[in-house]
Amino acid sequence: MSFEEKAKVFVNTFKDFNRDQQNEVLQQILLACQPLQLRLLYNELKPLLAVDFVASLPKELAERIFSYLSVKSLSCVAQCNRLWRERSNHNAFWYRFCVQKGWDRFGEDLLQMRHMLTSQGSNASLTNNTCTVLKPATCRWKQIYIRALSLDKNWEQGRYSVAPLLRGHKDPITCMACDGSTIVSGSSDNTARVWDVQTAKCILVLDSPHTDSVRCVKLKDSLCATGCADGVIRLFDLKSGRCLRSFQGHTGGVEHLSFVGSTIISASADLTVRVWNSDTGALLHTMTGHSDEIQALVARDDLVITTSWDETIRLWNMTAGACLLTLRGHTEAVFCCDFNEKKIISGGGDGLIKIWDAQTGDNTFTLVGHTGEVYCLQFNDDIIASGSADSTVRLWSHQGILLHTLEEHIGVVRCLCLSGNRLISGGDRKRIALWDMKEGKLLNVLHRNPTLLHLMWADETKLVTASPDTPGTVTIINYW
Repeated sequence: MSFEEKAKVFVNTFKDFNRDQQNEVLQQILLACQPLQLRLLYNELKPLLAVDFVASLPKELAERIFSYLSVKSLSCVAQCNRLWRERSNHNAFWYRFCVQKGWDRFGEDLLQMRHMLTSQGSNASLTNNTCTVLKPATCRWKQIYIRALSLDKNWEQGRYSVAPLLRGHKDPITCMACDGSTIVSGSSDNTARVWDVQTAKCILVLDSPHTDSVRCVKLKDSLCATGCADGVIRLFDLKSGRCLRSFQGHTGGVEHLSFVGSTIISASADLTVRVWNSDTGALLHTMTGHSDEIQALVARDDLVITTSWDETIRLWNMTAGACLLTLRGHTEAVFCCDFNEKKIISGGGDGLIKIWDAQTGDNTFTLVGHTGEVYCLQFNDDIIASGSADSTVRLWSHQGILLHTLEEHIGVVRCLCLSGNRLISGGDRKRIALWDMKEGKLLNVLHRNPTLLHLMWADETKLVTASPDTPGTVTIINYW
């Protein structure tokens, strides 16, 4: 009798047994099997014994089970099969993950953003692979989570794309403002140019009626205010390019501007600070007190801080048009300042950073360490960052303790952008440095800025820099 015939008789005989007899025969067969035969048997039985509970359960119940999984586990679930992927791609899960990371702020608008970018970062290209990963259908908030995760890695690893240089000014750029979608740059060529961030193109040239160098610009919604060396402030409608009104009163060039609600605050070479109604053009207050050139102006709510070459910092109430505090302590010009409701922090030509009580004006701490002028500073609840002519960026605690000295720049550090745990510093000699503030370590260095960088703006997805070279250019560096 052949093998096939014997096997057929064996199977037919097995079928004739009752259930108890079949179980006994199976047990005897298993005991007679070798390990390799048992492994073969297991591999054959495994798919037959597997139960896809997701296919068996109601959709709502399967999604409830998946809701207890972590990001990593849910990502593994999505790779099992199409049905599991559909159940795991639930907006409620991924929205919760985005909220936990603070990434819900990105929303859908950023996902639709497409920049016309040509050149790529010096360290690595901005991941075209990232876009490839997102091609398969997925839910909105999962897509946002993936993009935001990639964004963090792009900043850390120096992956970015650069838009075509924004060219058009004939002379150096003197000032710049950006709100994320629109850039306005002012120049010594008597014009302000309006650029669209998405297309990297100039959409308006605000020339008339400027009669001198544009010294400062500020954006508010669809309005742009410009301050000119001819002493006039002009308010433009960015939709039409039309000059809505002019504010005349300063007898020197307007060097600093700020928007607060329907109010414009200006500081001029005539040593006055003026408050204007932006809707009517009416002059509300003229505030005097500085005896030398005003170096910086910062406005918060109804308070304004100005610093000057006269070595003082002044706190003004722009509603009353009165000086509330005059802070004296620096022994040279005060170049930079920032404040909140509790404290004022200033940096000066004497290399010192001073922390002042915003209510009493008392100098609570003096931060000593820089060996050159302090040209820029920013702070948050955890840390104070300062940049200096000594080529260093220093990180301080609010109790005046030096935490880290960051050395990477060659030449003056002229501007800082502080965002969460990330610090961006810019200065001379073609260097923009990205730092991890918590660790005090360098993440990467960009060599995309011109020889001298004096203006910089950053948000969570992009970096915008302006050059004072001739002719001035604007660069958009995109990490998204």
